Amino acid sequence: MLRALIVSAVVLVALGCGQTAVPSGSAAASASRAPTFIPLPSESPASTPEPFAIVSIETRGGECPAGACGRLVTIEGDGTLHEVIPTDRVLGTVPEPALDALRIEVEQANSPLLQSRPFTGERPTAFDGQETIYSFHASTGDEVFASCTVAIDPNHPLFQALAAAIAAGGGL
Repeated sequence: MLRALIVSAVVLVALGCGQTAVPSGSAAASASRAPTFIPLPSESPASTPEPFAIVSIETRGGECPAGACGRLVTIEGDGTLHEVIPTDRVLGTVPEPALDALRIEVEQANSPLLQSRPFTGERPTAFDGQETIYSFHASTGDEVFASCTVAIDPNHPLFQALAAAIAAGGGL
């Protein structure tokens, strides 16, 4: 904004300083009456960043009346708790303190340690249950934890921050 004002002021001063007296009958006088268009640099409006998912939670498996069950819910960077599948709708908004706590845990999670505990039980999808797949989108890349592959520790700070964010945002 300030840059646009300075550029406009410089252009106006240049236009004002550039006008000189020209005899009225000359060809230069005819040319000086013609409008002069000087393109001004335009400053595009500040764009708001698109919400990006901090975490995606996908559940799949089991049987629903229309076929296999599945759901995809995201917590976006602006705090939107968003159900993507089966119905595209906003479920709520995660307040900033809970969103910040989740971001911190996503960025500092020790993924190799979390991945080191394999799931050893019977897969819930084998008896009409569901698998949950957590995709955390950190600045270093995505970290994916599938409940049928990794033993999810609900007491780990990452999953506690996720549960707190979901609850603060209105729940699933």
